[in-house]
Amino acid sequence: MVSRHVVTGASSGIGAALAAALAAGGDEVLGLDRSDGFPPGVEPVHCDLTDPASIAAAARRIGAAGPLDGLACVAGVPGTAPAATVMAVNVVGTRALTEALLPRVRDGGSVVLLASLAGYRSPVPDADVARLVSAPDADVLAAAGDDGPEAYQLSKKIVHRYAVELAVRLLPRRVRCSSISPGPVTTPILADFRATMPSVDGAAEIVGRHGAADEVAAAAAFLLSPAASWVNGIDLRVDGGLLATRAVAAPVQ
Repeated sequence: MVSRHVVTGASSGIGAALAAALAAGGDEVLGLDRSDGFPPGVEPVHCDLTDPASIAAAARRIGAAGPLDGLACVAGVPGTAPAATVMAVNVVGTRALTEALLPRVRDGGSVVLLASLAGYRSPVPDADVARLVSAPDADVLAAAGDDGPEAYQLSKKIVHRYAVELAVRLLPRRVRCSSISPGPVTTPILADFRATMPSVDGAAEIVGRHGAADEVAAAAAFLLSPAASWVNGIDLRVDGGLLATRAVAAPVQ
């Protein structure tokens, strides 16, 4: 049976790698992005995650096409963007699209949200993050502050929490939800991360190299698949052992 998936950010980087892998495996893939350049075999759906009208139109088009087996929200912007834009895309837009499409995901399906190791670095208290998961859009945007890199960290910490809450909420439908936190990955926005995270290239020195987009995509494809039927509510770190190495190297207190 052919599975049907939606992948956001499907015209570049990890999103393109995931969309291409799913399509190559025979699945039907609807790829969302505001840019062109979708992989072969992927049905393009143009969508700007900063625009509620664009999100609503994309959700209507996808919904009219039939039920979904999986939703992978990969699209995101780095901390070089204005803080409000970071939060608008990584949290508000991602949340709006996810909530709009959840009724179309079949019972037993899967949702995958792309987070980041940067989410573990946000100093915002867990209680505040939990509140922001379901806060009005205006409150989420206001929480961005003025610093793009800090907004990026917070946005991904919110994604971590959102995935956990979705996993619990969707459990009666057997719809799984997990997040993925990559370390530095060789994609078109790696230079943006170098500009906002001085430790990026130090990470490559620790584990030998940066990750590849298709390596993160493979993890996402697994979480979308029936093979991950008992994997739910986790954050899967795809970092080549970066955090493990840092933990072992850290002095014991």
